[in-house]
Amino acid sequence: MRILIFGAGAVGRVLAAMLSPHNELDIAARDPKLSLIEREGIFVHGAADRKIWPGTKPQGIYDIVIIATKAFDIIRASESVNEFIDENSTIVSPQNGLSHVDILTDYFGHKVILAPTTIGATSTGPNSARLVSLGMTFIGSSSGDMDREKTVAKLFDHAELPNNISNNIIGEVWTKAIVNACINPIAALAGVPNGTLLERNSLLTIAEKACYEAAEAAIVNHIELTHIDVFEWVKEVMRSTSENRCSMLQDLESGRRTEIDEINGVLIKKGESNGISMDVNRALWTMIRTAEGRRLP
Repeated sequence: MRILIFGAGAVGRVLAAMLSPHNELDIAARDPKLSLIEREGIFVHGAADRKIWPGTKPQGIYDIVIIATKAFDIIRASESVNEFIDENSTIVSPQNGLSHVDILTDYFGHKVILAPTTIGATSTGPNSARLVSLGMTFIGSSSGDMDREKTVAKLFDHAELPNNISNNIIGEVWTKAIVNACINPIAALAGVPNGTLLERNSLLTIAEKACYEAAEAAIVNHIELTHIDVFEWVKEVMRSTSENRCSMLQDLESGRRTEIDEINGVLIKKGESNGISMDVNRALWTMIRTAEGRRLP
């Protein structure tokens, strides 16, 4: 298959490294990162060790386009990939948060496959990443396009990427967003790997309160989450990614914008607009925005 990965962050690099051996793969990213990839390739180490040289000059039509940018870049990415798709192309989104779902559907309709993932990866350089865990990627179409679901699942199977086709993909996306909302800002503010939250009761208590606020927001928005006790699942993710330094922590350390608006920010809006108190999530959102040096709206 012809695959284009749009975005070369840690998860994008891992997906490129895993998918490249079985497919014709190109990657699109901003310079100087793209120029470095062109010269030196992409190197992934840890749970899998791969060195690849993907194409860096996308052209023509692709069977699969994986949009692996930050969630706040989704509109720019959607506009940019239009020239590389036709009616038979499939758009795959492993992005964090909730805001991307409606935007991608507006742009691409039934072509979209949502793919929330628990791949744990840490950037170790502009063209390298340490893979902590391949995690699990859930695959689903909000429009019910089973053929596209099966195509993406088969693609991931061949690449040895654990995956599962979900009949409740919106519930999976929300569940992943809640996991991110409970782990990422707390780990980022404390400056610790995910697993440390399990070891510090004060941090775990904050995560629990944020979790139950977000779960209430899901209920009032008629979302069926994929775990009865979502906080138990949050703790399981903390365990399975215990060594991972989450993307929000990496972004703060590097002086980059985080995805706090697209994760906690959207959950706050979904909850407060329906009368749910989101005080803990709002406090986390405020502190991350302040740490970024961005003004509060």
